[in-house]
Amino acid sequence: LKPSCPPAKNSETSKLDLQHCRASLNFAQDPTTPSKQHSPVTAMAETMRALVTQGDKTAKVQEVPRPQPGPGEILIKVSVVAQNPTDWKSTASAPAGRTVGCDFAGTIADPNGTSFKQGQRVAGWVHGVSVDPPRGAFAEYLVTESTLVFPVPDKITDSEAAVVSLAFATSVQALFQRLGLPEPESPAKEPVPVLINGATGSVGLYAIQLAKKAGLYVIATGGKNNHELLKSLGADVTIDYRDADWIDQVRKAANDNLQYVFDTISEVETTKAVVKTVSQKGGHVMCILPRKADEVGAPEGVKVESTLAYTVFGRKLTYGAFDNIDGAKPEDKKFWEKYLKLLPKWLEDGSIKPNPPKEFGGLKDIPKGFDLQAKGGVSAEKLVYRTAQ
Repeated sequence: LKPSCPPAKNSETSKLDLQHCRASLNFAQDPTTPSKQHSPVTAMAETMRALVTQGDKTAKVQEVPRPQPGPGEILIKVSVVAQNPTDWKSTASAPAGRTVGCDFAGTIADPNGTSFKQGQRVAGWVHGVSVDPPRGAFAEYLVTESTLVFPVPDKITDSEAAVVSLAFATSVQALFQRLGLPEPESPAKEPVPVLINGATGSVGLYAIQLAKKAGLYVIATGGKNNHELLKSLGADVTIDYRDADWIDQVRKAANDNLQYVFDTISEVETTKAVVKTVSQKGGHVMCILPRKADEVGAPEGVKVESTLAYTVFGRKLTYGAFDNIDGAKPEDKKFWEKYLKLLPKWLEDGSIKPNPPKEFGGLKDIPKGFDLQAKGGVSAEKLVYRTAQ
């Protein structure tokens, strides 16, 4: 028997669930057509295990239809997935029936006519708990566009590859698209100072490396126990945010000329603090959560904005937990695709180092990882899970 979808009930959520199910099943399949007869996935099971939202702020592993790639898409057999804060936050607010997760590494199960080869190692990220199109990485298989993954160098493990994409994309977008800083391919002629606040987080660790590659003068805040790590990645100055005078230390390190700040934490209190580090000439503070200048008491001349990495998918998306209210941004997708082409070379030559991964079990163990991260128990490393466990 083929898997089927339940009838829709009279609610918008149920209709979206039905749409999600039908899209996953790909009812357009015709096993008699020549294009499908020779597909490398015809012998696979039609279902798979995935971590699915329950609609009560939790998620659990259950059997769901295996997705089918459409035009320009590839089917990936997932080997390792990595956890991000957005995963547990979206799980807590998403309706039932959404596959959770963003970051992944795996192998091509069906290249679907693209330039990739079956069995080739790739990594990337998708918009977990999304509705249109249905996506989610915490599963045995996933579908994504072929331009939104990168080939994994031989020297990089699956666990290392899985921890890169989302946090790296956020840093690329914040530093180079939104703040408009010089890029690694055309670095700054003079070492312009930039503050990376919360540098020991997943995003901050990549922001340091990217800023250094771009020829910037990197000031990084984080706990003193992680300062050696931050310096090894390229931080010129490391400052403990727990020091009473840390704001003055930042100003001094930048010679009172700090105009660019990336607040990777972006809570109201952290952004209120970092705006005080900006030069009297004015400046630009970039956040990863929605923040406004008046909300954080920014002085006149200090611009406060936020960025949403999900725009790299280049389309208006419904996530189930929150929407991309700015609409489609094809220019963001094009920008991200450029960096996906650069990334394998940088991983190969070691100029970009993956976040330290920490193996934490299999799909069934992810909710425990959510609890740990929500309580602040994850720092300077990233939890990863093997789908086969």
